[in-house]
Amino acid sequence: SKPGDTYQSIINQLEIDNKEKKKLLNSILKEKSLKLLRINQKFIFKFDHLNIKRIISFKIETDKKNEIIFTNNLDIDKFSVKKIKKNFTKRLAYKETAIIESLYKSAINLGIKPNIIIEFARLYGFQVDFQRDIWKNDSFQIIYEEYLDNDNKIVDTGEIIFANLNLQNSDLQLYKYEY
Repeated sequence: SKPGDTYQSIINQLEIDNKEKKKLLNSILKEKSLKLLRINQKFIFKFDHLNIKRIISFKIETDKKNEIIFTNNLDIDKFSVKKIKKNFTKRLAYKETAIIESLYKSAINLGIKPNIIIEFARLYGFQVDFQRDIWKNDSFQIIYEEYLDNDNKIVDTGEIIFANLNLQNSDLQLYKYEY
């Protein structure tokens, strides 16, 4: 989906019967978790090869961890709905580097996702002024959670478990405590 898309505009682009379009739209609008259409939300439609004007099933990702599959149930002339939790593996990622230009640039170069960098900066926000306090060759270490899909691609990141900022040889360590 792109900015400005609606469920209706997406369905209207499909070359299927109007009756089927209506049925599709109604099924989607009934789903509370689909109230908002997000940008870059993925839709996968499976067409009926014998009757091109019809869709056998379609899949919508509600977020990175969940998807909903709608299957065309011809007996009752409705789509049946199945919610699926995607399979993920959680692992800990450890990254460390010297800060050459800025913390953000150094972290991006290591392949750390922006939301983790922002959270890292937020954790230290009270005690560190990132413009003034960081000198060239200060360093940081960070351990955080990553979620991988079946193809071992990083789909999402979780919590920061441990962080350390080494400023002019003094360590500012932060641990995540489980209560």
